[in-house]
Amino acid sequence: MAQPGDTFVLFLMLGAIMYVIVMQWIPRIRKKSVPETDAPFRGEVPDLLRENGYEVISGKQKVPLSIEVDGKGYDSRLYIDYIARRDGECYIVIVARERKPLRLSGAGLRDFFLTQYLMYQPDGMLYVDREKRSVKCIQFDLPEVSVHPKPSRNWMAMAGALGVGVLLLWLILL
Repeated sequence: MAQPGDTFVLFLMLGAIMYVIVMQWIPRIRKKSVPETDAPFRGEVPDLLRENGYEVISGKQKVPLSIEVDGKGYDSRLYIDYIARRDGECYIVIVARERKPLRLSGAGLRDFFLTQYLMYQPDGMLYVDREKRSVKCIQFDLPEVSVHPKPSRNWMAMAGALGVGVLLLWLILL
């Protein structure tokens, strides 16, 4: 015989199962949070970015890295000059340096920008050349590659199992 709270518990369990299934199978967009400040940024680079329609939302950032090779630790760091935004999209800003020129080739762009791109996963990268007063927008189009095998998404089997489970619970509670 069904007790007064059985139907409520049934729907609660179904809701929990559906939540787990939805959270597991729907891809999530991972964006790292960007600290924003209220103080306006001043200088040649922020002014150049504003002229090109970008809003500077964060200044210089130094990201410490720890690397381990065969049990031996190494320390390094990544530097980002600014973080800017335009039309709701975030961009990492790298300022040109005389001692580290940019090579406009596939390998040169990869070596120069890919580390920061993978670390922050921005909508794009901005390369600001103060001498030429130019802002270049670099965007990567990376295929989804994973070292972990993806589980098969047999929706028909999942829907059938869920339907049989609901039917069994309903018959049990009658």
